[in-house]
Amino acid sequence: MADLEKEYWWHKGKVHLIEAMIKKYFGSNRENPIEIMEIGCGTGGVTSILLNYGNVTAIDISEEAVTLNKESGVKNAFCGDVNDMDLSPYEKKFDLILALDVLEHIQDDIEAMRRVHYMLKDNGMFFINVPAHKFLWSEHDEALHHKRRYHSFEMISKLKDTSFTILKKSYFVTFTSPIIILYRIWGNLFGKSAYPKTSYVMLPEIINNFFINILKLEVKMVEKFNLPFGVTLTVVARKK
Repeated sequence: MADLEKEYWWHKGKVHLIEAMIKKYFGSNRENPIEIMEIGCGTGGVTSILLNYGNVTAIDISEEAVTLNKESGVKNAFCGDVNDMDLSPYEKKFDLILALDVLEHIQDDIEAMRRVHYMLKDNGMFFINVPAHKFLWSEHDEALHHKRRYHSFEMISKLKDTSFTILKKSYFVTFTSPIIILYRIWGNLFGKSAYPKTSYVMLPEIINNFFINILKLEVKMVEKFNLPFGVTLTVVARKK
């Protein structure tokens, strides 16, 4: 994953999206750093970018991931589970909390949302990316130990039930979604293996860069309006 996050089009596109959302909702003035937490920081592909915008606290259940983040400059990274950690040091501490492709791994995602609400300052922001559309469930999800894919109505209902106001709900990875959908359906029908594997397909550099540029275009669109379809669901919510 650490290698993929450096080059793979999907990961690079996600970084561009998160940077655009931070600038949209917090501005680009880096002289006033914000307090940020990333839940499920993984190998740090986004986390290291967040250092440009404020003080970053990163949490992941993998010791190896935490080590990689510390090596990349994220000093306040620790191993833990958001639903088990002691929240008392973090009450109303953060301006922004991110859960990027994380909630689908958590059995009790509503409890995680409640805990995020507790740690956010009043009017603090919650940025979320999750895999969209239940009909796209495949061995890719099984290999990544997903608990679910999300319908947009499910995500919005859960956030509202945990006292968040929705500021943005958009799909992402839109223009390439027909290719991904066909690939997943084909795999479900004819490509199932005894041991689930992810559907990462390593592309020639020229095609990989082309897909990155497509996602950059989508980011500019998401800044202005919500995309109606895609394989990723992006939500920006505010603590009431």
